[in-house]
Amino acid sequence: MSYKDIPIRRKIMGAIMFISSILLLIMCGVYMLFEYTSYKNTLKSSVSSLSTVIANNSSAALAFQSHADATEILSALKADKNVVAACLYNSDGSLFASYPAHAPADLFPAKPGKEGSGFENDYFIVFQPVYQKDTVLGTLYLKTTMSVIYEQITNFMMVAIIMIVGLLLIAYILSLQVQKIISEPIMSLKSTATVVSEDNNYTVRAVKASDDELGALTDTFNKMLDQIEIQNIEISDAAAENAKLAAIVESSSDAIIGMTLDGMINSWNEAAERMFKYKADEVIGHSIMTLVPAELQAEQRAILSGLRNGEPVSQFETRRLSKDQKLLDVSLTISPVKNSQGNIIGSSKIARDISEKKREEQRKNDFIAMVSHELKTPLTSIRSYIQVLLAKAKTEDDSFKLSALTRADVQSKKMTTMINDFLNLTRLEEGKIQLHKEVFELHPLIAEVTDDAQFLNTGHKITFAGCMGVKVCADKDKIGQVLINLISNAVKYSPGNGLVTIDCIIGEGRIKISVTDQGIGISQEDQKKLFDRFYRVQNVKVKTVSGFGIGLYLVSEILRSHDSRVMVESEEGKGSSFSFSLSLE
Repeated sequence: MSYKDIPIRRKIMGAIMFISSILLLIMCGVYMLFEYTSYKNTLKSSVSSLSTVIANNSSAALAFQSHADATEILSALKADKNVVAACLYNSDGSLFASYPAHAPADLFPAKPGKEGSGFENDYFIVFQPVYQKDTVLGTLYLKTTMSVIYEQITNFMMVAIIMIVGLLLIAYILSLQVQKIISEPIMSLKSTATVVSEDNNYTVRAVKASDDELGALTDTFNKMLDQIEIQNIEISDAAAENAKLAAIVESSSDAIIGMTLDGMINSWNEAAERMFKYKADEVIGHSIMTLVPAELQAEQRAILSGLRNGEPVSQFETRRLSKDQKLLDVSLTISPVKNSQGNIIGSSKIARDISEKKREEQRKNDFIAMVSHELKTPLTSIRSYIQVLLAKAKTEDDSFKLSALTRADVQSKKMTTMINDFLNLTRLEEGKIQLHKEVFELHPLIAEVTDDAQFLNTGHKITFAGCMGVKVCADKDKIGQVLINLISNAVKYSPGNGLVTIDCIIGEGRIKISVTDQGIGISQEDQKKLFDRFYRVQNVKVKTVSGFGIGLYLVSEILRSHDSRVMVESEEGKGSSFSFSLSLE
């Protein structure tokens, strides 16, 4: 049985015994090391002191060469059982006297060593010079044994073994009690988990025995059971909801199609069968490209690529093929389908047939184009007559006629602008609008548009700056139309005699042109739809302002064809700023 398979009770007891053993061994080892080191230091100190005393007492015996006195002095060392050998050397290094008295000569070094002391094997050796005043008379050699400390260490080890065994026995008895305190709450958790897993009973709860970590674990376990119980209820509810959703999908009037990330169809409702004429078993497992015209297959591949890259829900209008090869105009809403981990595994496509709506829009556009074109010719004649009469009124200095004709001329210009907007809208949607790009200077164009706007709106002050000497490559007439629409809007939605400012800022190879007013401002909600075709702000303050909601749509489309876009910054009650940028020539 491996250690990880041992029951937790035995693991706890084993851990306690193991830690106790290690601690006791470390403690005994440290104590013995301390005793050994202390004894060596004590021995060194005592022997050094003893050698100094013997050397001082031996100076007279060496001075008078009294062998008997030297032997008597050395014999006093027998009182110290640690001293095993000692001798005195003459100044010439010859052996003078020794202890023990009749010890063989080879027990001592042939010649005295250098002054000092040190440990050699199991002995402590001292060479101490013998002085008389400043004269060296000889050298004292002293050799002591360390057998005493070894005996003490041996005795201590015997005592330590007895103590360790006794202490481990006490630790074993204590571990029996400690493991119960720790293991019983765990065993209780195990029992509860067994009931849950075997009986699928998520209503049972573990009993909390304490407020420590095991108590916290018990609380967490019970909370987990609470969450599982709630999730089971939610899963049941979700199953019912899914059944309801499936019924909604099948009864929907819109085609709802499920796809994998590779574009393979995996679900197909009844509305899809009616719209595309395919039965579910004819398309499920096949590529969505079956429904896509050849010229739009690159668009479909881009959609699939976007889904794989996690792009959000998209909604757009396009065309699709039915089984009888009929081309349908459809509105598509495509959203990613995610699994429980949040990973995208496919997509859901809602398709609505808008072919009839497109035909109605085409008929409306054709009517608008026809009416606008038919109105343009008589309106041009009317403006010509007004211009002639205006010139005549100026020569006659008739102030009434001059004022009336001037107002008529202003209104005819407004009508001409509106008709041109309608014609441009029609050409734009039919794809017939063409750009005639040329290099031109921006300042004269802005000056011309500003002068016309100032003439028509004398109550407002229009200023511009920062555009001198700037050249761009663009369609001059179309950019002029953009400026006319933006300035016209700034004037229309500015009460009283407001200030309209046109600024030009150059940076990073482009010029940014902004038109700023001090008008009523635009809400954040309206800003989202401001550039939609025929959209008008729903605000009581602008009910009296004329317009059809196509000016900003045209501005947006013209700028898009110039690889630019119109931006808006606005706050209600503080005015608006519309801006766009063009590449410098």
